[in-house]
Amino acid sequence: MKLFGGSKVSLLFIGLLSITAASLTAQDTWTKKADMPTARYGLSSSVVDGKICAIGGATASQKDLRTVEQYDPATDTWTKKADMPNTRCWHSASVVNGKIYIIGGYAAGTLSGMVEEYDPVTDTWTRKADMPTPRWVLSTSVVNGKIYAIAGAAEAFGECFDTVEEYDPETDTWTRKADMPTRRFALSTGVVNGRIYVIGGASGWQAFVRAVEEYDPATDTWARRANIPTPRWWLSSSTVNGKIYAIGGCVDVHGVTFSTVEEYDPQKDSWIKKADMPTPRKALATSVVNGKIYAIGGSAVPHWDAGFSMVEEYHPDPFIVDLNGDEKVDFRDFSLLAEYWRQDESPFTNRRVNCEDLAVFADYWLQEILPASLVAYWKLDETEGVIAYDSVGNYDATLHGDPIWQPAGGIVNGALELDGLDDFVSTPFVVGAVDAPFSVLAWVKGGAPGQVILSQKAVPGVGWLATDPSNGSLVTDYPGLLRRSLASETVVTDGQWHRVGLVWDPPDRALYINDVEVARDKHPLLGGSDAGLYIGAGSDLAPGTFFSGLIDDVRIHDQAIEP
Repeated sequence: MKLFGGSKVSLLFIGLLSITAASLTAQDTWTKKADMPTARYGLSSSVVDGKICAIGGATASQKDLRTVEQYDPATDTWTKKADMPNTRCWHSASVVNGKIYIIGGYAAGTLSGMVEEYDPVTDTWTRKADMPTPRWVLSTSVVNGKIYAIAGAAEAFGECFDTVEEYDPETDTWTRKADMPTRRFALSTGVVNGRIYVIGGASGWQAFVRAVEEYDPATDTWARRANIPTPRWWLSSSTVNGKIYAIGGCVDVHGVTFSTVEEYDPQKDSWIKKADMPTPRKALATSVVNGKIYAIGGSAVPHWDAGFSMVEEYHPDPFIVDLNGDEKVDFRDFSLLAEYWRQDESPFTNRRVNCEDLAVFADYWLQEILPASLVAYWKLDETEGVIAYDSVGNYDATLHGDPIWQPAGGIVNGALELDGLDDFVSTPFVVGAVDAPFSVLAWVKGGAPGQVILSQKAVPGVGWLATDPSNGSLVTDYPGLLRRSLASETVVTDGQWHRVGLVWDPPDRALYINDVEVARDKHPLLGGSDAGLYIGAGSDLAPGTFFSGLIDDVRIHDQAIEP
């Protein structure tokens, strides 16, 4: 098929032009739905036959509930169902063969291993075999008809568990499994391809756990996975189309509550940021119906003084509009879309390409599409002034000395020319905490051995991206405390354009040149800083560290990416 030729492309393009942005609701968005009748937090939610059962929890007076209310997303209505036999809060719930199993938490005001089975068809409850280890703020997930009860705590902010116990509803029996590597509570879990992913939580009072751990029930083994970018507890998670969405939570049960949504892709072992939930909250419940996530209840006030009744619907966007990866939506992307028109599978969506996708294209037509992980982006395309504007965040940078804007001199539009004597650019703090992943990329041309492309203030002698004083090859000293350099063998001071990058995925660090990995090692989690950055100078502004040449398109991601 020619790029813009052929009847299929022509007809589809006419259809694209006829669709307005308002014709269909955009995806990756949040929508307010009917409130739950009973405001509460510390509840669970489970789906049977396309309807969500919100079970238990606590009220504003910290009174535990027996309440069961069923939500029908098709009609946006709630229905009262049979109460639980016992009050229950801070429990977990899972579904096997159309039955909901309520496990652990506080039952009748007492820390419990109680298990109760709810049948939504008959609206009845049945007592089942107790979980061997009583606990609260645990998480449960189902693989092959078995429920796995993972972690939790014994008392409020006291001892927490690494315990994993498997429940078989068919035999009503429990079996101890391999302990999780990291103790935690107030966590969440999700299942993709028969493996359970443990996300978030804390190992003590505000001792947040960044580690994501993968459990394989088939082999009863654990593996470490990429850290969650935003550590938090009292979050919830749900799985859509093989991706796990970590939603809400908090860093302080008496303070900051999150609206953050982050998507984990187990296949790539990577995280990206998604659209924030409209209402920040903790101790909420989430469930999935027809590819949409429903965030239900929770709290956002100190001391658990009030619960929420709100329901917000999230529609993750599985459709990629920048099909060729050039960060804009244009005819080239549209031509690729046309090639897969009405086919069941394509490289950019998990469903049949149809008119809904045309509507999404219309919403983004000729727009710039930037990665969700991008937290700071200095295009350096200005033509005058002393401010280098950040295109994605609030990290505008300041020029020092007398740099020269080169509007037509960059690899991507304009660039900034530095004299190697006293020119540099300073930015606010963006990233740099040693226990959090990040990536930084920039285009450079020129320079000389020993000069620095990017450094962090207040960390003397440490260059994030620099050139070796002996030969001009790319090196990094990050995170810096041990002054242990990682060096490539590739010279970048040869007068040609090079895209240089540092990827920190603790404890791994890697250097890239022109999107090819050129060096990698491991570094202890020592060093790091919360100071701002210098572009084009060393961290101590020492003579000889100032960059002489062109710098363009500086990007910082809040996750480890593969350029």
